[in-house]
Amino acid sequence: MAVINVVVGALLLILGRKIFWFFVAAVGFYAGYELASRYINLQPAWAALAIGLAVGLAGALLAFFFEKLVIGASGFLAGVFIASRLIPLAGTQLQLKNWDWAIILIGGIIGIVLVYAIFEWALIILSAGAGAILIVEALKLASLVALVVGVVLFFIGVAAQTGLNRRASSRKRAAE
Repeated sequence: MAVINVVVGALLLILGRKIFWFFVAAVGFYAGYELASRYINLQPAWAALAIGLAVGLAGALLAFFFEKLVIGASGFLAGVFIASRLIPLAGTQLQLKNWDWAIILIGGIIGIVLVYAIFEWALIILSAGAGAILIVEALKLASLVALVVGVVLFFIGVAAQTGLNRRASSRKRAAE
């Protein structure tokens, strides 16, 4: 699974905005899998995997047909995924176990707000963040190293996606 997470993470990191349907499918899969396996503690493991796949596939299909609705849902799922991954970093000092659901819900709401308020930037930020987290987790780095590598990857992803968007905008204006 580590190799898959690195590949998916790299695609999200660099191309998250350009391949919106993949972004929706990936964050849907990881958020669904995370909630089913970690928070609902669904057993056997294949059931959590099936839920993740179902959420991801549904997200990808809906992205083609109901883009505006899926924009909000993808923001929510990306916020849920990122918040669920950040909780363990704070959990050791703050003992947030009873507040996990509230923090995850707040992360999802922040994701929705970001996506609708600043659509292009939100997709870039959320996809770069999710991609960086997937890569760092797949590499199993230590805490400080993970943080530094994650931040560097995040900024590389934001810069790469911003550059791709600028080039596409320049070509579009030149064609007009």
